[in-house]
Amino acid sequence: MLGITVSFIVLTPFYVVLSFTGKTFSLLPINAIVFQLLGISFPEEVFFRGFLQEKLGNTIKGLLIVSILFSLMHIPQFIFYGNIYSLFTFFPSLIMGFLYMKTSNVFPSTIFHFLSNIVFLGFYV
Repeated sequence: MLGITVSFIVLTPFYVVLSFTGKTFSLLPINAIVFQLLGISFPEEVFFRGFLQEKLGNTIKGLLIVSILFSLMHIPQFIFYGNIYSLFTFFPSLIMGFLYMKTSNVFPSTIFHFLSNIVFLGFYV
């Protein structure tokens, strides 16, 4: 429930602002949605939060280190595809790390990660 609540609080303003800028939201095809959940959000959260953050200490320090590493992993999207927004993944990673830190469970952070990707891709694909 925490993952859904935080997603609603964080992503609703993002959605509203982008809507008012003239961007149109388009729901991804079902196969892309399933891939976002099972091929991207869940495995990344298991690795970055469930493994790395746990190994580095499920603390603010561990959260910050993992968020930096998570951001660095997204740099190739900028280099090869020119996706400037990939450079800002540090900030949602802080939220994902916080969700994991509070629950010691990857499901709340996976929900936020998944919904963030769906909202972002819905406006930019």
